[in-house]
Amino acid sequence: MNWLVRLLTFALFLVVAWAVGVVFVLERASRYPVEANFLTPWLERHASEQIYGGAVNIEKTRIALQPGEGGARLLLTGVSASGGTVAKPLNIGEMTVALSLPDLLIGRPRLTHITVDDLSFGARRKRDGSFVFSVAPRPGQNDAMSLTSVPGLGGIAEAATSPEEFHSSPVASPSPDQAPLDQLRGILLDRNGVLSRFEELRLRGGSLVFDDAAVDERVVVHDATMTFSANPTQARLNIDGLFEIGSSFSNGQVELITPLDGKGVDISATLMDMALADFAAYLPDNLYAEERPAAADLRLAVTVTDQGQLQRFGIERHDLGTLQNLDPTFSPLLPTLVASGERRTGGAGGWTVAIQTPSATFDSEPALREALRGVFVFDGSVSGSVTFDVAEDGRLLDLKFDAAIGPGLATLPSLYQIPVALRGGRLVGQFTPKGLRFDTLEFIPVINGRNLGPAALKLTIDTLAPKVYRIRMGVENNWQLTHDDILALWPDANEDAGRKWFRENIARGRTSGQSLDLDIETGGPETVVHNLQAEIRFADGAFKLTDGLGYARNASGQISIDNGLYTIDLDRANVGPVSAQDSAIRIDLRNDLDPRMNLRGQFDGELRDSLGFLTKADIGLKDLAETLPIDRTDGRMTAAAEMSLSLTQPAAFKPAYDLKLNLQDLRVANYLGGLPVTASALPVRITPERIATSGAVKLGKMNADTELDISLANNKLENLSLKAVFSGNTEDAGTLLGFLPDYVKGEVSGDLSFVRDLNGRQTMDVEANLGRAIIDLSPLPYYKPVGQPTMATARLSFSNAGLARVDSFKVDGPALHLMGTIDMTADGQNLAQAKVRNLIIGDNNLASVSLLNEREFMQILIEDGQLDGRPIIESILENQGKQDASIVPGTIEASPNAPNHKPWLVNVSGIRRFVVPGGKAFTNISLSATIDRGAVIQFSLNAKSPAHLPGRPAELGNLRAALTPQANGFYLLTFQSDDAGSLFSTLNLTDEIRGGVVRVSANSALPLPKGGWLGSMEMLNFSLVDAPIMVQLLSLASLTGILELAAVGGLQFTNLTSNFTYGNSALYLDDLRMAGPSVGMTTEGSIDFEAKRFALQGNVTPFNLVSEIAGSIPVLGQVLTGTDGGGLFSAGYKVDGPFSDPVVNVNPFQILTPGIYRQWFQDIISNN
Repeated sequence: MNWLVRLLTFALFLVVAWAVGVVFVLERASRYPVEANFLTPWLERHASEQIYGGAVNIEKTRIALQPGEGGARLLLTGVSASGGTVAKPLNIGEMTVALSLPDLLIGRPRLTHITVDDLSFGARRKRDGSFVFSVAPRPGQNDAMSLTSVPGLGGIAEAATSPEEFHSSPVASPSPDQAPLDQLRGILLDRNGVLSRFEELRLRGGSLVFDDAAVDERVVVHDATMTFSANPTQARLNIDGLFEIGSSFSNGQVELITPLDGKGVDISATLMDMALADFAAYLPDNLYAEERPAAADLRLAVTVTDQGQLQRFGIERHDLGTLQNLDPTFSPLLPTLVASGERRTGGAGGWTVAIQTPSATFDSEPALREALRGVFVFDGSVSGSVTFDVAEDGRLLDLKFDAAIGPGLATLPSLYQIPVALRGGRLVGQFTPKGLRFDTLEFIPVINGRNLGPAALKLTIDTLAPKVYRIRMGVENNWQLTHDDILALWPDANEDAGRKWFRENIARGRTSGQSLDLDIETGGPETVVHNLQAEIRFADGAFKLTDGLGYARNASGQISIDNGLYTIDLDRANVGPVSAQDSAIRIDLRNDLDPRMNLRGQFDGELRDSLGFLTKADIGLKDLAETLPIDRTDGRMTAAAEMSLSLTQPAAFKPAYDLKLNLQDLRVANYLGGLPVTASALPVRITPERIATSGAVKLGKMNADTELDISLANNKLENLSLKAVFSGNTEDAGTLLGFLPDYVKGEVSGDLSFVRDLNGRQTMDVEANLGRAIIDLSPLPYYKPVGQPTMATARLSFSNAGLARVDSFKVDGPALHLMGTIDMTADGQNLAQAKVRNLIIGDNNLASVSLLNEREFMQILIEDGQLDGRPIIESILENQGKQDASIVPGTIEASPNAPNHKPWLVNVSGIRRFVVPGGKAFTNISLSATIDRGAVIQFSLNAKSPAHLPGRPAELGNLRAALTPQANGFYLLTFQSDDAGSLFSTLNLTDEIRGGVVRVSANSALPLPKGGWLGSMEMLNFSLVDAPIMVQLLSLASLTGILELAAVGGLQFTNLTSNFTYGNSALYLDDLRMAGPSVGMTTEGSIDFEAKRFALQGNVTPFNLVSEIAGSIPVLGQVLTGTDGGGLFSAGYKVDGPFSDPVVNVNPFQILTPGIYRQWFQDIISNN
């Protein structure tokens, strides 16, 4: 590169100084180039100094300014050099030099651009690594300024320079002892030097020759354009032209970049129609570039040292024509070859090389072929990549490969003796001198003319010593193979014990999947099997078991080989009269002196035939017939068996067995202490010491999951223990739960423990989950639980007739809580008496409830606590007037002697709170009632309603009610209260009434709640407060004075009387009259509680006292007040609509109208 240094310094000292007349020259030069020959002597003198004693001659000098660019150009014509470091005379002809004008004017000439046309350049690398450069002009060309043509002189090597020929240099020049690149970097980095602002040197139209004696190669670039540029961090050389390399001619580009503050050169090239073989001299041998003569488009990227030594490279090979677009942003299709390499440092040195190709063969891709030689031999197409490390002496240090293959014949020498036909596959792994490892080894073989599916093979080969290898292999697939197919695929380089056993013991079959794990050592004195694991799934097979059991036929399942341990897992097979499923036969041949068989499986067959075959098969089960009552059982048998027996003759040990039988459709009468036990499928576990069952049975009619444990001593019953987790519907319990199914409906589950000892004593503990059952306590109509209880526990005692007594029980949960004891009737079917404590059902919280089942009736006594009356009150209201109504929900089917078929005599005392609809409660309750078939035929109630306003006297709020059967067959209902307002507020009817005494009397032909009621009511001395309908009515009637009275203290009334009819949730009022000091009212119509609607009409009369006086006058009274009960002046009204928003209307024609005319107007309005 010192030629470039000298060319730059030579151009620098061709700069004109700021001599006499510079202003005049610059003024003219800003318009066009002007003669400046007065600068020629100065330029020649300083340029000659740069060639170390030689001479530079310039025929003509001109100068031109570059407005707006801050620079000036010198146009030099007839430039020649000779002597000094110029070996032969050099005629450059014409050149253009650009200077920084601001630096020039202050006395610091700095070079920025140089352009030379028709200049050829030559470089030669000697065998010792040093470089020699030469330059020469090319004749017959004109420059861009159309100046006089300069004839060319000499040829390519006409002028030459070499660093070792330099002996001295001017002070301003770089040391000739420096390497060319270092000299260039020093000049460009000199901040005060003439090249500190250098940007570009361009040589156009010449040739470039690189003669490399070190490798005996030559590169020629014809019609080259060479551009040298620099910036503060790097220098760049671009070469465009027609490249002649070896036998190839290629249009292309080459770029060289070197850092100014570092070392080395990065070279990138794009070449069309070029053979990679032409670069073989410059690439590592393991790339096998000499075997790639085909022309292609290439992209290369290399890094060399300052001395030209290759450090790293990258190659992309594309199809011809792919890279014709030389735009650097152009992205071509995927290359046909990608190769890269980097020189290794330290250790053995050498190279790390990576190669990737999308499609090739071992013949067309030699690097891939040679890398996998000895690992995999293949004659088909291949694609993929290899990465390998090669030492400086050529030794392969490490190889990583990832290759995909197409159809062809493959050989893995370490596994198979003959080639295997493949449809495709993939190989990923690593090879080192220590061995070979496949991370992925996938292939699709063709065996016996059949195409098989893809499969993966695990394979590692460790080199233990020369020609001694340890091979670890694993394969798993789901191919369907015959007996012969398996033997063809099983590696045959060395026949292992598993292959031999399979060949000798398997008769026939077809597989659906297999796997093999093999670890063997070969090459030594003998083949050593370190590990052998194999699994083969098969169907329609036949194989030998033992001499006593014979052959298993029609078998399907899996064979597993674990070295000397052979396991056959059967999905199904026939062994004698027994069918086997999900069975395993384990044959252990690892100890030649103690071969044995373990049997574990599922079997089924007819119970007697199957058990008889097993007891006679000479496998140690002959005592089974003496342990189980086989002759008293029926049905089929399914069995899960575990058995261990000796294969020596005679047997080395007594057989051990664990049989788990499932006896289907089994019935055992009087087998468990007289309890009938039936089961559709009963599992039985049998060992020599005990018999145990666990499964679903019926205890009576109740479903249960049971655990039965029978201890045996000399085949005799020693102890019986039964535990059951039962579930089902209570109606199926039969005698097991006694009377409880009459009152607990739905699903019930729980735990049961039953023990029978040697003396025949029987006890049972029960814990039941009632979370999904409905408690239907028919004897207690007030006690209606919300939801279900959670748990129930009980301890029961049994007699020969069944359940005798519930010694203790407890029901606990969010819906129900109680505890107590129960005595049963002698037959164990019905309740005799019960005592319950701490009964909590919803809002009921009762300290004591007693039930006594007398012959003719059921007596119920409730004491102390809180009683929720909402369910029965709501049931009465909802079903009032329905002849089939019942206050007891649900239909209870029970025996004629059951309590729900008898009248109930209920007595309640000490109840502190009686909750009614709306959430309020009466206090101090005492009640006696008779209930028969869901209807109340008699009751007597005393209670107290709480004050709904402060200040009420303590003696008020008393409520008395009664239902009494009459001699005429009717029922009389009466109630009265001395605080009507508190009564109606507690019943959640209205809060608008204050005070008052109310009395009601009604009759019905049927008991409560079956019939409707006809009666009358009376209420005295009460007032209405905050009554929205009354306020709206008075407002529409414009009775503002009465409104003001109502707003102050409410409307006062002295009496209210009415007849009524109640039925089907509707109240019908007839001739209701209300009278007070300020207003009087009449009302008739209906209040539908189910539909929640009003349908009322009547009259409202102001100043009721005046109207009464007028109405008492004979004859005239009827004229003034009318015959409808209105007053002297009154307004008709209607209230119609829902409770939440009724519509109130007032007849305007009736206001202040005498009664006889008011009726007349009303008739007219009604007709219209």
